[in-house]
Order: sequence, then structure tokens, then C-alpha cells
Amino acid sequence: MRKGLTITFLLCIILVVLAEAVLPQIIGGTLEKRIRDRMATQDAQVTVVSHPGLLLLLGQVDSLQAVTHQAKIGQVYVKELSLEGEAVHLDMGSLMDDGQLKVTKARSLIMQGTIDEENLREVLSRRVDKLENVQVRVTPEKALVTAEVKVMGRKAEAELSGQVVEDSGSLYFRMEHLSLKNSRLGRIKLDGLFGDVFGDVLLAGPDKIPLGMKVTEVKQMDGAISVKAKLPEAES
Repeated sequence: MRKGLTITFLLCIILVVLAEAVLPQIIGGTLEKRIRDRMATQDAQVTVVSHPGLLLLLGQVDSLQAVTHQAKIGQVYVKELSLEGEAVHLDMGSLMDDGQLKVTKARSLIMQGTIDEENLREVLSRRVDKLENVQVRVTPEKALVTAEVKVMGRKAEAELSGQVVEDSGSLYFRMEHLSLKNSRLGRIKLDGLFGDVFGDVLLAGPDKIPLGMKVTEVKQMDGAISVKAKLPEAES
């Protein structure tokens, strides 16, 4: 009997060691696949840590870190995106059975991403069908868009300036100034009328931002826009 207990004890130690070494790789690999599928990217690296490692089977993650590039959030591709979480509880049933990546609660969960000028140009070209040959330049003060647009059957040069903003947890490109120029009309300023002409451009709604997070901060820089999203307080 003593020998049997010793063998059982050794087996338990082996299982615990294997859980500590293997489970983080298995769970991390599964999360990488779900992120790649969810965000239409081929590049995702995920690290999960939990002590003891067996807690990962219950979806309890002490520390979660993820990095991906050219990930699609809503309508816009994000050049570089990082995710950091502490005391994160994953819905393991949805993760393993349905392929859904869900967080039931977390002490903190923050996503940060960078949208560069090419990312913004690409989404505006797709979302605003009136614009052609779109070019974008981003500065801390504004996002300047130059393009061609048809006016009364003729092409005109359009110059738009605005801001990438957060509104109720969603991400928008919001126009502030618009002017048109062609050989017949000359230059016409249409400041304040952009909403009536084209409307705000929704880049990412809250239902499209991963893990139920909402955009909380947007900062324009030279050549790029920094975006931060968090899990709402009620869910943290």
C-alpha cells in the first residue's frame, strides 16, 4: 500500500509539472488562433500566466499579454495592437466549443492600437464611395484628406479636414471642414456641412471591438492615431 501511495504521489507531481509547462502553451495557442480568426490577421502572439497552471482549465488567467499586427477592428485595420490583462476570467466553454473569445470579468483589460495614415486612407476609400484617389495626412491638430469627387457630373478636388474621435465607445472619423474646387465652380467652402453631405464615418462600433471593450481614448500624432480601449467598469 505504501508503494501504491508513493506512485500516486509521484503521478500527481508529474501531472502538476506538466500542467505548469504545457497548459499555458495550449491555452495561449488556442487564444492565438481565435484572435487570428476574429481580427483577420496572420500575426498574433499570446502569453498567458497563471499560478497554479491548473487554474487555466477554469479560465482563470493571472496575466494575459497579446500582440498582433494589421488586425481588423470594425472597418479599420490597426497597424499594431497590444492587449494586456490582469486577473482575467475567460469563458472556457465558448473558447473550446464554439470558438468564441469571451471575457466574463477582469481586474483590468486594456487594448492599445495604432492606426497609420495608410490604414485610415484605405477605410475612407471603402466607406465613402463619393471619394476617389484618396490621400491622408495625420497631424496632432487634424487629419487632412485630399481626394476627387464628382460635382454635377464633373470631377472636383475635395479637401477635407477633421478628427478621429471616440463617441459612446465607438470610433469615428468626424469631418470639421470641407472645400471643393474645379474649373467651373472655383473654390467653395462648405464648413460645418460635412454631416449633411457625407456623414460621419464609423470606423469601429462597440459590437466590433474585441472582448466587449469600448474605446476610451484617441490621440492623433504625426502620421498615426493612437487608440485605447478598456473593458467597461461594470464588467471589470
